[in-house]
Amino acid sequence: MLDQYGDHVLTCKKPTGAIAGHDHVMNVSAQLARNSGLRVRINRKVATTAAGSNKQGDVQAMEFGIPGYDDLVWDMSLVSERIGSSTQHGLNGKLQLGDCLNARACIKNNRYKRDYTAKNIAFAPAILSVAGKIHPEILRLLWVLADMQTVKYFNLVGDEEDIGNERFKWSRASTFSYNRNAIGLAVAYASAIRTHLSVHGTAHPMSAASF
Repeated sequence: MLDQYGDHVLTCKKPTGAIAGHDHVMNVSAQLARNSGLRVRINRKVATTAAGSNKQGDVQAMEFGIPGYDDLVWDMSLVSERIGSSTQHGLNGKLQLGDCLNARACIKNNRYKRDYTAKNIAFAPAILSVAGKIHPEILRLLWVLADMQTVKYFNLVGDEEDIGNERFKWSRASTFSYNRNAIGLAVAYASAIRTHLSVHGTAHPMSAASF
């Protein structure tokens, strides 16, 4: 169990472990999009928002297929259900009141959504908790990616006529479960990095070589 200082480590964005953990989850989500047949950009290659704000999300899926939009951008964020404070040590370890995932999603939407919409780019907040909770927006994204990947597979093996039937639905559900578990495993790894657990010398649980 983490002590009050462990809770602060999990919530602080400054340590190198926090950056590495964030980037690992980002890379896993990008790879899941690639598995679905999408062209993907990450980090500095992602399109910026409309002129004047010049903000940049984490992952950009090209030609995502949302009516009225060219691409989809999402921005990753890991949050803790417990408070960590470097200035008010008495708050460390206390549960946050309200829905901290939805609160962070609102912050992301306020920061990016309107400005990306001005460039015909859809935006989705990708918010996860260090305890493994998944915000509905990224859960919906994982489902859409699973649907795309299943359609891609059925087309590849010549089973186009089966798309939409019971066999297709079971296959899609299995792919969705895989995507969700992949993100959960990535979050566990990211949390370990944040708390400086000994992960050196071990392979990433999800990497490009895994697919």
